[in-house]
Amino acid sequence: MRSSDSEYTLCPLAPAHLAVLGTAAATAALLAFRPRFAFLPAALFVLFFLPAALFLPRLRLFLPVISRGRRSRPLAALTFDDGPDPETTPLLLNFLEERSIRAAFFVTGEKAEKHPGLVRDILARGHEIGNHSFSHNVFLMLRRRKTLEGEIVRCQKVLAVHGVRPLAFRPPVGVTSFGLFGALLRTGLYCVGFSRKPADYGNRRLAGLSRRALRGLKAGDVILLHDASPGPGFDTERWLGEMEAVILGLENRGLKAALLSEVLQRPVMEPLPPGVDSSPDPVRVFYDALAERYDREQDLAFFSPVRRAEEERFTAGIGRFLRPAHSVLEIGAGTGRFTLPLAGRCRRVLAVDPSPRMLRLLESKAREKGLGNIETFSGRVGDLPIREPFDVVCSFSSFEYITDLPGLFRKIRPFLKDGGVLYFITARRSFFRFFAQVGNALRQGVWLHARGRRRTAALLERAGFSPVVLASFGSKSFIRSGALLEAAAIKKEKTP
Repeated sequence: MRSSDSEYTLCPLAPAHLAVLGTAAATAALLAFRPRFAFLPAALFVLFFLPAALFLPRLRLFLPVISRGRRSRPLAALTFDDGPDPETTPLLLNFLEERSIRAAFFVTGEKAEKHPGLVRDILARGHEIGNHSFSHNVFLMLRRRKTLEGEIVRCQKVLAVHGVRPLAFRPPVGVTSFGLFGALLRTGLYCVGFSRKPADYGNRRLAGLSRRALRGLKAGDVILLHDASPGPGFDTERWLGEMEAVILGLENRGLKAALLSEVLQRPVMEPLPPGVDSSPDPVRVFYDALAERYDREQDLAFFSPVRRAEEERFTAGIGRFLRPAHSVLEIGAGTGRFTLPLAGRCRRVLAVDPSPRMLRLLESKAREKGLGNIETFSGRVGDLPIREPFDVVCSFSSFEYITDLPGLFRKIRPFLKDGGVLYFITARRSFFRFFAQVGNALRQGVWLHARGRRRTAALLERAGFSPVVLASFGSKSFIRSGALLEAAAIKKEKTP
């Protein structure tokens, strides 16, 4: 569950950043005790860690990179980089259509701008399009972060003309860098790699291409191919022959060539309504992709003690403020872990969440349980139309995403009746919570904010609420210091 306001702090923390800190700490320690060996940590970092991080994106040292799907389904994805190209793209599209195969095309903005008809044809035939930077500069990852981000945004704008917004980015030549994670977070994309690379060098090495692509191929693999002519005299017939051999090899292994989104089980692109900004909300993109497995993750041993503690406190605490005739606004509803119990206790619930896919799952659960008193809204609290005020506004494990919590409280006030209750459970600041914050930043790229009781009380007072409950709690198993904070506050009649 997350907040529906996007005032969160993006934190491009990756294993490589921790390695830099570790290298610096080791160097400082050696300078103090063994100065002659102080150069070793930096040397090892430059000689081994840095090249691995740059050229082996599957190690995920700079940022999360998705290189393959699950092995449990007999699917594999064909992906084509560096197009569209008028010499090869039309031939490839006809080839794929004859075999009822759909693929993903990671196009460069520069070529897409020159050949808009080819982009339209790719989309019209049911293929997917990803962002491959604007200019495909092979040294792009060595450039400044501002330049890198500009290349991504520029390609997005070219493709926005065609009514699509890519959600997947593949870096030129598969190289990643320190700056890429932050650039993708700000533009709302995720990084896609590959698990099978035939080393065709942009179709300059056709001999044995299919054999190399199929070597060790397994279900869930993402195959890197190219949709571009390397120059005059390119043998397109031989190239298509290699593509045919790849398709036959998939079939002989009992695998089906499927869309990249089917293999990865997360969207590669989305429709872009006219006039809408081409940069999506990164939290929405993350949770849209996580939606199908979100409930399973929450039941894992690592998460479940915290979730159980939160659910137990909710069950015990919400009854003090909620009545059957009440209406409730829930912020960050997710897939409905708390929405469904709320709906069973009150007249109606408006569930707000940034992720449309999460809300669709919530709606499906509500139908299964015969609950007709749940409405949903995908977006931010600030985008909600003012309507009849609610009796209760609540949120669970959601406000930690918010940087300006007093600002969010002020946005909430108009949705509450005078004397109405704001009830929420959020992360409490503690020594152990810090490590959870680091883990979340490594996984998601968003820094979760944890706040103590005194700080939370001050924020509520400043926004025009009177706190009535502020209690820390945690799991009986291992979170004994209270990793969560329960808060309830009553709306004052006038803002102080």
